[in-house]
Order: sequence, then C-alpha cells, then structure tokens
Amino acid sequence: MVISGNVFCFCNASAQSAVKDLILHKITVSYPDHIVRTFVKPVSGIQVWNDRPYYWFSGQQINMTQGGYSGKLLNGYYEDFYLNKNLKESGWFIKGLKCGVWKSWNEKGVLIAEYCWDLGKKNGAYHLYDMGGRQIEKGKFRNDVLIKQQPFFMDTLSIKHPDSGSRKVSGGFMPGFIKKLFKKNK
Repeated sequence: MVISGNVFCFCNASAQSAVKDLILHKITVSYPDHIVRTFVKPVSGIQVWNDRPYYWFSGQQINMTQGGYSGKLLNGYYEDFYLNKNLKESGWFIKGLKCGVWKSWNEKGVLIAEYCWDLGKKNGAYHLYDMGGRQIEKGKFRNDVLIKQQPFFMDTLSIKHPDSGSRKVSGGFMPGFIKKLFKKNK
C-alpha cells in the first residue's frame, strides 16, 4: 500500500508483472508500406502441425512458415496499419497460429473481410464486403474447407431471360431471389 496525501493505492504485484510482461514482449515492425504492432510473449508446450502456417518474429521482421518456425512465435493481439494510420488487419495469435475473428480493411478504413480462425485453420463464419462496406458474400469454413457460400448482389444487375427479356434486379440473395423473379414472369 502506498500513501500519498489522502490517496491510498493498493498495488497487486502480479498485475504489475503482467503489465511488465506485455511491455517487454510488444514489438513494432515498420515496413515501407505498413506498420505492424504485436506481441511475442514466450510460450511453452508448443505442438507443431505440418498443415498450419506459423507466424514468428526474427531479424526485425514477421515471418510465416508452414509446419514450423524459427524465432519468437507471435502470441497476443496483432494490428497492421497502413501508413495513413488506418487499420489494415487485426486479430489474435496463440502460439504463432491465428485464432478468433480476423478483420481486414482497405486503406480508407472500410471493412472488406472477416474470417474466424481456430488454431491456424479457418473455422466458422466469414463475411466479404465491397469497397463501400456492403456485404457481397458470406459463408462458413470447417477445418479450413469451405462448406457454405452465399453470394449477394453488389448493386443493380441486368438479367436476360429468353422468355421474359431483360430485367433489372437489385439486392437480395441471388439464387432464391432469381428463381422467384422468373417464376412470377412465366
């Protein structure tokens, strides 16, 4: 306990140690067109799978190797910035493998992609967006294999059908919407 005037401050030694750990293991890598900030907190009990990309730090750069590594594994939150300071990509690494939700943005700061990762493999929902931030596709991965894909119209689309001629369609899920549209015209 520290007494300073009328202020009492209770400091937890383990919290101080955790903050010190984070500060000591935070790295910033500057590339010609972007800047990365992440962590390389030491880890133990690493199992290396040959079918997964491992991200690691060595020689003032971040490297990726499938099925191995040579350096300090990325372990913690990851942020990649454009030179204009907008986010380019963010997500979490656990023992050098991507985990959780990873997001990517264009240089103007518009979200362009979201993917779910589980120990270095795409696992779960994904969403893709156009340059205006409108969703153009969504789907699902299981164990790095695409199992569901649902595209969306980006804007107005002209559809030509031999019986009904040309029609303009905007928005909606393409396969079901088009089927309903053409059934009404017959």
